[in-house]
Amino acid sequence: EDYRQSTVPQYLVSWKKEREVLAQGEGDGWHNSLDDLWTSVLSHFDRRNLLSETTLEYLDADPFVLFGIDDPVTQQALRKLQKFPCLVCMESVPNFDEWAQYLRIDSLDPEMKWLVQAFAETELPKPWTCYKGVGSIVCYIHSDNGRVTWKHPFYDYFRQLRDFCQEAHMQGRHEEVMKVRVNRLLWTYEATRVETDASQDPLICPEYLARLADIFGYDIKVSGCIVRNLKAQLKIFARSYREHQDVDMTDVVNCAETLQRDVEKYAEMQDHWISRVNEEARFDLTLLANGELQCVNCGMIALCFCLECKDYLCLKCYGSLHTKGSRAQHAPFQLVPCALCENKPAKLHCTFTDKSLCHKCYAMDHIKQLPSDGKENQPRRIDYLQQYNRYADFARDRNSKRRGGSSLPQLDMGAVEQDYEAVLSNDWHPFYDARGVKFYHNFVTGERMRQSPRKPPNEADAGAERDGEVVDAEELLDGDGASGTGYYTSQGSQMRGFLGTASDKLRQTQPLALDGYDALETSPKARTMAATSPDMRALRAPHRKHQPFEVNPL
Repeated sequence: EDYRQSTVPQYLVSWKKEREVLAQGEGDGWHNSLDDLWTSVLSHFDRRNLLSETTLEYLDADPFVLFGIDDPVTQQALRKLQKFPCLVCMESVPNFDEWAQYLRIDSLDPEMKWLVQAFAETELPKPWTCYKGVGSIVCYIHSDNGRVTWKHPFYDYFRQLRDFCQEAHMQGRHEEVMKVRVNRLLWTYEATRVETDASQDPLICPEYLARLADIFGYDIKVSGCIVRNLKAQLKIFARSYREHQDVDMTDVVNCAETLQRDVEKYAEMQDHWISRVNEEARFDLTLLANGELQCVNCGMIALCFCLECKDYLCLKCYGSLHTKGSRAQHAPFQLVPCALCENKPAKLHCTFTDKSLCHKCYAMDHIKQLPSDGKENQPRRIDYLQQYNRYADFARDRNSKRRGGSSLPQLDMGAVEQDYEAVLSNDWHPFYDARGVKFYHNFVTGERMRQSPRKPPNEADAGAERDGEVVDAEELLDGDGASGTGYYTSQGSQMRGFLGTASDKLRQTQPLALDGYDALETSPKARTMAATSPDMRALRAPHRKHQPFEVNPL
């Protein structure tokens, strides 16, 4: 009943290379009958003249005798294989499938994949060593007494662990498997710490957090939001393991529930920030350009959208409502009215008469009035999407200079989603190495750096405000007696409500005027001096006389 345990022997013949299989049968080329297989192989050699007549006569014999299968030593080994499994290594190092077959585990089973990986990564205890023997079978030798066996020194342990995990998964006791894996994780760290105490990394490190996340069924590269609680839970497990040499089942259950709650909260927050907030900031340009929206003031067809009021208005109402006060500084997005009907948005621009018209007026009236050569000119379609992006950029720049930032609706939501992702990003996380020095690790790319990735340096001016920087609220509120949490982005962030007065403090930050030794420039640039002092233009560099070809001949 073990996985892949064959009931009858199978045979395969390869030529020159192990992958060049001759006389392939069904599937991957294995045959149940060696006599039939060898007959087809000899026919293959005879048809293609690959071997001489003498060689073919020598090979035309009983394959069991020819290949030594009926030899007493071979038969003894075959009988041994029926009772004891062995690790077959076709390459220089056994691969994952070969380890899974040795442990009688399906290599495609996701719940048992960790066990096969742990078995493959387990180092042999001293004084055991291994080598690749006859038939590509891995043999283990005890260097003290010279004993040789096919059995891995830890095979019984992993076989019992396999049976326990399979039974627990069948009965739905997944928490017990998690507990065993957490105990193995802490036991591995303790064993490694004893051997390499001087250079051992702390328990709270990226490697063990990634392994702990895998134990509870999460990919830390995807679910970076659970890193903080993984650190806390790993400390709880370590304390319990130090005191009782075992992990409490209650802690395992609480950890699973906490991580699941974190993932659900993060997904809900992403859905709100990226989807719902963006939908609130959108406006339907297609309906506006098609003349399907009405003015909120008079009920006529809307031909204008105010980027700050977020209202659809006709041109007359917009002009009357935005003439005084702060509304006079609003940036409107206006459609081009039809030159004939004047109440519908123009969709086509006539290149012959230089008029903008809607589809109905162009097809029913305007084209009939054109001469024959004018009808051959194709009208140009008015691209309102490009016009809107240009208007929105203009309004954003002007409002940013006036108020220090503004949130405007975007049709192309890629940039806005990047801003949200910058706040919600969970790629970089702080850790401490064995010397107690803080560093930041990126689980997605595997990068490490000493400087905080949330504070990119500004090489131009050390005191200038850094664009796009994500600043911790604790840094903003430090020393002010305020309190609050969250992040702030200096480019159109939606999280100003989290910071309160701290955002005003950030807006007031200006580049510092440096002078003296700390100044970025100790002297004016050459082009400035040449412009202010015309006499400086006549200066030339001294002529060099140390090169042989530059010395004047005597």
